[in-house]
Amino acid sequence: MKGICEIQNWPGSDEFVVTLPGEWQPHLAASKQHDKVLLRAGNRKAAAHVVYTDEEEVQMTQALRKELCLPLGRIAMKTVDGELCFGPFLGLYALPAKTPGKPFGELTSVFQDMMPLAQQAGVALYVFVPGEINWSDGVAHCYVYKTREKHWVRTKRPLPDLVMPKIMGQPPQWRDRMRQDLWQMQRKVPYGHFSNATGHKWDVHRTLEASEATRRYLPETRFVKTPQDIDELLERHRNIYVKPSYGTQGKSIYRLTMQEQGRGVRVQYTQNGRTMTRRLQRPGKGWSGFLQKRFCAGRSYLAQQGIDLLADRGVRPVDFRWLMQKDGQNSWHVTARIARVAGSGSITTNLHTGGRAVLADDLLRENGFGDSAVRSRLLSQLDEAAEHICRVLEAKAGKIGELGIDFGVTAEGKIYLIEVNPRPGRQMLKQTSLEVRALSLLRNLEYAKYTTGF
Repeated sequence: MKGICEIQNWPGSDEFVVTLPGEWQPHLAASKQHDKVLLRAGNRKAAAHVVYTDEEEVQMTQALRKELCLPLGRIAMKTVDGELCFGPFLGLYALPAKTPGKPFGELTSVFQDMMPLAQQAGVALYVFVPGEINWSDGVAHCYVYKTREKHWVRTKRPLPDLVMPKIMGQPPQWRDRMRQDLWQMQRKVPYGHFSNATGHKWDVHRTLEASEATRRYLPETRFVKTPQDIDELLERHRNIYVKPSYGTQGKSIYRLTMQEQGRGVRVQYTQNGRTMTRRLQRPGKGWSGFLQKRFCAGRSYLAQQGIDLLADRGVRPVDFRWLMQKDGQNSWHVTARIARVAGSGSITTNLHTGGRAVLADDLLRENGFGDSAVRSRLLSQLDEAAEHICRVLEAKAGKIGELGIDFGVTAEGKIYLIEVNPRPGRQMLKQTSLEVRALSLLRNLEYAKYTTGF
């Protein structure tokens, strides 16, 4: 038995008492002993005196709800081996921020918009930050947003059934607490993470390169071990990008362009929101020293063939983000097709570096793909490429709930994969379609219910 119920207060008693719809009784007979029923909310459980009624609501004493850390309101339920289980408890794992009115920084608005959708879907959603779960007592000290009152409150909930990590990397000041949490999550979060890790960008590239279905979309890419890896790729393509093997939201990306018949290189990168340019002679000690110091002495980098991207009105480069998501039946869907136009003078299209988002169909129609049949065919090819990429990565990594697939398209319509984002943001959907943004949040919740069996 599965469904969504409404949890209400049973007034007055300090005992563990619950009222349940009478039609549920046959499903709970296995656990009914001396008029008691076994209840579970996440990792919390209790035996309660049960009263079956003709009402649809579930009423509980405050003492019972406190023991289960169970909120009032709508929540999904299921029966498992005669136990009545409430959930799922979905934890958004995020960093706190000191910004007034934005306790979780740029993610605050996403979390706030997600809360009422979660309640409607019967998902017990909360936000928790590193170091604030009492793993030994099985209690999450967490945050929920009160939509009507328009403010955040700190409360207690069961440990999450499923976790959606919303933290990029491991910031040094949080590293120890995050490592402790991640170790505990592996042991005590029954359904793990919303998406399994796809690995860093080189792992993703090798996985896709090994598949005939996705190999054709890949630009030539190298894992940088020596300066020669970059120099040889630049010699062959004359325009390349060098970027960290782990995501940085468009930061720490370099564009290298051959000049002066191969004797000079223009180096471009973003610093404090501005595009910086320097020129180096090639070959020479300055050039080889720059490559060694910048790309071979610290974090790992990939070098990737530059793509002659379609340009908005022939000026600003464009790439495309396909938001791919699983639904409540574990099926892949294209939720959003977005074109990202580079900011003035920027070397990337990321919104963090000045890019802007528009609907892919609109941009293509205005930039060389005005014929509806040609445009429709290209969009279908991008859909097909995105689904192939998702299925190949899913076959390797296992459970994946969503991916952001970034494509480059030439003026002739040739498709290249730029990279795969395992934790796609929602900012570009704010610029294009609030309805699609809401759908993208709802699909996360539907997939969470599927994953946890609710």
